[in-house]
Amino acid sequence: MIIETNVAKKNDKKEQDMNKMDKMFEMMQSMMVKLETLDEIKERILCVEKDVKQMKDSIEFVHAEVNDLKDEVEKTKRSDEENRRKIRELEDMNRRLQESVVDLKARSMCDNLLFFNIKEDEKENTTEKIYDILEENLEIFDARNKVKIDRSHRVGRKHVSQQKPRPIVVKFNYFQDREQVRQNARKLKGSRIGIAEQFPKEIEKIRQTLYPEMKKAKAQGHRVRLVRDRLYINNVEFKPSS
Repeated sequence: MIIETNVAKKNDKKEQDMNKMDKMFEMMQSMMVKLETLDEIKERILCVEKDVKQMKDSIEFVHAEVNDLKDEVEKTKRSDEENRRKIRELEDMNRRLQESVVDLKARSMCDNLLFFNIKEDEKENTTEKIYDILEENLEIFDARNKVKIDRSHRVGRKHVSQQKPRPIVVKFNYFQDREQVRQNARKLKGSRIGIAEQFPKEIEKIRQTLYPEMKKAKAQGHRVRLVRDRLYINNVEFKPSS
């Protein structure tokens, strides 16, 4: 009886030990599963970190590209502004140079007068023809001795089909003589002969636009003066509407 009891106790102990072993095995299996899961999570975290790093690198690259592009845009903008400034300066310089050239042309013509509708002949002496007009038409007594003409000639080339005589440009030695002749031009009224100041084509083009306004103002009884390329109506400069 005692022997059976001991055997039973031993069997119970063995069974308990086996149960403990099974539990420990189950625990180890559970731990292994958890470790494997942790490894997977760790691996996923590493992959995410890698992706994040790659994304960060890409963002930094794009940011650098954007900054470079901004710098290029700013440089281009500054360059464009500088080019526009230089162009404005060059245009202003060109305008001033052109104005200077026109002014020099006008000054070189300040002693000149143009005579229109004077019969044109072969081998003519234009200066003698002008003196005849001064003495006979403008009634300047002894003009050949009192008025000194430096030179005179027809303006432009003669064409075979040309019927209207070319104008004669006359350069007077003294401006006072030129003014005396110009102021006496009213005595030519009723004749075909005309007298006018000579100007560069740039100024003459402007004068052509002012003639209609000058005639209109005269017809309205206003006092008018056309001085070079400026029209004065009652001593006020006329400004064309743009």
